[in-house]
Amino acid sequence: MALTNQKAQEIFENHPTRFNRKEKQALRGTLRSEFVKMGYDEEMITEIKASGTNLLVGDPNAEYMFTAHYDTPGKTGWMLHSSWLWGQTGANVFLMLIMILLCAGISFCNVFFMDNFSPETAFLFGELGVLAVLLVMVISMVIKNKNNRNDNTSGVLSLLAMAQNVAADEEMKKKCCFVFFDNEEWGLLGSGGFAKYCKKNRIDLTATKVINFDCVGNGDVLTFASTKKTEIVSSLAKAFEEEGQKPVCKQSMMIFMSDHANFKNSVMVSYTKHSVMGLLYLPLIHTSKDIPCDIDQINRLTDAVFGFAQQGRI
Repeated sequence: MALTNQKAQEIFENHPTRFNRKEKQALRGTLRSEFVKMGYDEEMITEIKASGTNLLVGDPNAEYMFTAHYDTPGKTGWMLHSSWLWGQTGANVFLMLIMILLCAGISFCNVFFMDNFSPETAFLFGELGVLAVLLVMVISMVIKNKNNRNDNTSGVLSLLAMAQNVAADEEMKKKCCFVFFDNEEWGLLGSGGFAKYCKKNRIDLTATKVINFDCVGNGDVLTFASTKKTEIVSSLAKAFEEEGQKPVCKQSMMIFMSDHANFKNSVMVSYTKHSVMGLLYLPLIHTSKDIPCDIDQINRLTDAVFGFAQQGRI
């Protein structure tokens, strides 16, 4: 069963941002209602309060755990503004270079002021310069971005599409669970809290295949990211290759980071674009231009992943 454009538009219009507690609660209520309509037992829909409020649907001991973060970011797109040119990695390096140059400039100013003012006054100027830079970054984080269709409404929609497929197969319902993570944008806090919750309650996720959908609505390069080489990355890439597609696999502890990083056998599934320099990046994220979201692409992706799981190919 395909996710309809009408359902996607309802989510876009009714829940454009999930930045504060009220907005997040409203989306969780909608998601709960959608899962009940699909035939999921309401007692299997649980809110896990751990570094935020994570929504769990199903048994966390399941073989497959499909995840996505549902919170939305602040307006920090300026930090990655050059990604269309240098790629995601290049944009991060470019930002770090700017920070180094700013710090160097502040140090230069300190020396200049020290020749004209007391050391205490020069030090104060330096501190104010650093504070100004940090203040700009913090303010950007707390101003909510009004458009978040790719990051990460596309992931939320992917889980709804996946859940529709799973609901039609009773055997697969026993093998799958879904988790909507909170506070990913603040440093993967929700998924980290959920991992600790599972450990505390003796839920062993070692063998669980965690497939995390993040930014799958805009881009043309199917990308699998992981923090280390994992079985689910290998099997998922092989399955798509057997169907004639050529996904790109990225392994990194810094780039394309998402909730998959808190689990052992995990992968982040995204669609990326090639920058002017030929490097991969996630387009328009954390900006007010984050509007494109290809529902047909989401349906094709989730249908394929569900089929692979159903056939035991992943």
